[in-house]
Amino acid sequence: MMKRVLLTTYPHAFLHRGGGEREIHLLREALNLDSVQADIYGPSSHPLHTYQDIIHFSMMGGSELLLNEINKTGGQRMILWPNLWFVEEPDTRHLESLTSFLNNFDAVVFKSKAEEVHFRSYFDLAGKDVIRISPLVSPRFSQKDISTVFRESYGLRRYALWTGIIEPQKNQLQAVKAFSGLDIDMVFSGDVRDEAYVRECKKHAAPNIHFIHSMPFGSELHLSALAYCSLYVELPMDFPGTSAIEAQALGCRLLLTRSSWTEEMLSEFALLADPENIEGIRAKAINLLTQPEVQLPCPKVVEMTDVILPLVEYLQHSNAFTQS
Repeated sequence: MMKRVLLTTYPHAFLHRGGGEREIHLLREALNLDSVQADIYGPSSHPLHTYQDIIHFSMMGGSELLLNEINKTGGQRMILWPNLWFVEEPDTRHLESLTSFLNNFDAVVFKSKAEEVHFRSYFDLAGKDVIRISPLVSPRFSQKDISTVFRESYGLRRYALWTGIIEPQKNQLQAVKAFSGLDIDMVFSGDVRDEAYVRECKKHAAPNIHFIHSMPFGSELHLSALAYCSLYVELPMDFPGTSAIEAQALGCRLLLTRSSWTEEMLSEFALLADPENIEGIRAKAINLLTQPEVQLPCPKVVEMTDVILPLVEYLQHSNAFTQS
């Protein structure tokens, strides 16, 4: 019988869509290609008792009522996809609350060694199953013969690009200050989670800094923006994430935050910078932009069904897991 899996997350997740929200849809797509029927919790999902497993995205607060209802149903294995990285040290009360939240789950999914090491430095995983996979990258980012629709639509010739949620933790303000006045357009495209923060960014922006609406994920416009940018930039206070891997898959030159995640996943493809050092960011950007632009080799995107194989094996066979 085909396994049925319900994907859940915190209630206000889709008010502002970023990488985590796209990830839920990519996982559903990958699972449904791999003999697992996966639904995202909502009006079109089925009654809870019809699902054998629950995969919950994020440890953001607000999910307690949903988890309580799931626990009343009973019988499902609970799998946590934590997407957790502390920028500042959490206080004791916050850690206690998250530990209580973690107690709802039988297994935890990690997408990198760096994420697992960071998580284990705060939480005890004794008695829980650990599932290790790689980040999910849509096959759209292996597309060839991409049009120049982005440059034509915005009248840009030479530009750097940063896509994703705009908020303090993502640290766009430092890039605004670093790129202001450089001989290149710097384009930020993403949903705004903090209006006051984006106003602060715009206050410091020179005429070469542009903020545009979020582009539909994986659309021709999105692919075009990445394929023809002179530099892809992502300098958050935590780590860049899958959006940087997507840019790398299209052959972009990368300027990224130095972190254990970046060094593990992308260090051979990127120039790394301290996200708080404006002059350092500026110097590294100038260094990259003064080099001749060459078409970088585009690495093969790993099929999503191959990426999630350890997770599928866990779902299909209760003994197919790595004990913590």
